[in-house]
Amino acid sequence: MPSKSKFRFRSLINRSAEDVFNWHLRPRMLERCLPPWEDIRVLSSAGRPDHLGSKIAIDGKTIGPFRSKIEMQYTHYVANESFKALQTTGFFSNYEYETIITPQSSHTCEVIDQFEFTHDYPKIASFFINRSFRERLSRILVYKHEMIDHDLTLLEKYPFQQPLKVLISGSHGLIGKNLSHFLEFAGHDVWHLSRSQSKQGEQTIVWDPYAPPAGVELFEGFDAVIHLAGDNIAKGRWTKKKKEQILESRSKGTETLVEILKKLKRPPKIYINASAVGYYGNRGSDVVNEESQAGEALFISEVCEHWERASRELEERGVRVVQSRFGVVLSSAGGALKQMLLPFKWGLGGKLGHGHQYISWVSIDDVIGALYHIMMTQALIGPVNIVSPQPVMNMVFCKKLAKRLKRWIGPPLPEFVVHLLFGQKGEELLLTSTRVEPLRLLETGYTFLYPNLSQALQHVV
Repeated sequence: MPSKSKFRFRSLINRSAEDVFNWHLRPRMLERCLPPWEDIRVLSSAGRPDHLGSKIAIDGKTIGPFRSKIEMQYTHYVANESFKALQTTGFFSNYEYETIITPQSSHTCEVIDQFEFTHDYPKIASFFINRSFRERLSRILVYKHEMIDHDLTLLEKYPFQQPLKVLISGSHGLIGKNLSHFLEFAGHDVWHLSRSQSKQGEQTIVWDPYAPPAGVELFEGFDAVIHLAGDNIAKGRWTKKKKEQILESRSKGTETLVEILKKLKRPPKIYINASAVGYYGNRGSDVVNEESQAGEALFISEVCEHWERASRELEERGVRVVQSRFGVVLSSAGGALKQMLLPFKWGLGGKLGHGHQYISWVSIDDVIGALYHIMMTQALIGPVNIVSPQPVMNMVFCKKLAKRLKRWIGPPLPEFVVHLLFGQKGEELLLTSTRVEPLRLLETGYTFLYPNLSQALQHVV
């Protein structure tokens, strides 16, 4: 006999019912709902609650390693009150999801997300299956309700009359993908600069960063260009050839794009170029900010200098040029944190070397918030550090991550082992100390969502 289960999650959000309901009607709402630790791929998010009959589709793990595609169709809609979606194909015999939003005051509402699902697994397994789904859904919905508040805060703080037309390179990387989704969600016109045709439904300009196109007409009309593309510095050993690829992918790619934009009749109003806090080199416990000099004798500092220098030529065309110096971006969906999770989950994660080296970190949501702040804040120009205002030592970072995962701290990894395993890459990325202050963001009024490491790890892990 099929096993039925009901689950209801409710919370109060300090926003008007209308604002919260309209949050659910925006494009890319589904992507904004899904936390980075969930192994779920969005196959289609084009469906909208106010378009009855429209569909959404995801693919993700159901039980253990097994994956399943779930397609749902919106079947019920009452403006500013509720909407419902039913499974048309998928893991469950029957699956129904409903959101109900009820005003509590002019600035507060109750949000109820409720699920009913039926499956045909044996009764002996039903208890464990139902408990597993309830636990997963609870975590997802806590994340979703946090994101509602975050997103509405950004939309209120940076209003606009006309959507911006934005071109993003590296839009399928960790930062680029999240930024693209948020900008589309906010209502902007997002285009992707790619070496190959992008996914279906994406607006794409195909280019070769090593060979400028014969014509530049496709690049006309953009309000903002955000250049994030570059060879992955964390992948592979830093051989002579690998270092040449890293340097060329950043300097040559930037030079090519800048040359294109310089030729335009109407260049973009703002150009944001990716860089990194590696620019400052190994500075021990000294606090550095955007006014500090570049580091010396490190390959990563050399890369950042070349990267930034290539972008400055656009200033002569009246373009507002910003070099975004990223710290260690925290997301369990990618980057350094994703690589750390497995050993820490096994209780093997420990400090690197003496553990006193500073890590200038930033949550993925503050990366997106800071980039949007840069786009919408005319006063920002030149280098901008995108890091939390509370950097921590490596040993502190490890303790907090282990605590978040409810594991013990593993044995330390001595410096000579780091050198042996990773060579120069390990020395520069894992053992150097860079204590960076986000001076320009703080001066211009950016409010960090997660200034505290424990809060950030709670949100992304």
